[in-house]
Amino acid sequence: MGKIYQVVVHGFRGEKVTIDLCNTEEQMKSITVLQLKDKIAEKIPANKGVEAIRLIFTNKGLDDDNEKLSEYGVQHMSTILMVLKVPGGLTV
Repeated sequence: MGKIYQVVVHGFRGEKVTIDLCNTEEQMKSITVLQLKDKIAEKIPANKGVEAIRLIFTNKGLDDDNEKLSEYGVQHMSTILMVLKVPGGLTV
């Protein structure tokens, strides 16, 4: 069995969850922000759904759901902060 590429997500309630992304470096380069949000929603159910999740990596928002994680510099075992969008444009 090969290497499992993972990221660590810190949730808005203080939870720390390791998310399995894929098995190869090629797959890792093609994972999108939306795919990561879907995997997070499976492990940390947010009552408001994937649309309410906002991800932050190295002080940058991962705002484009169609962008690849690799474009933001996310690598194996990177730490990502999850916050929730609230009405009015604020985040918690």
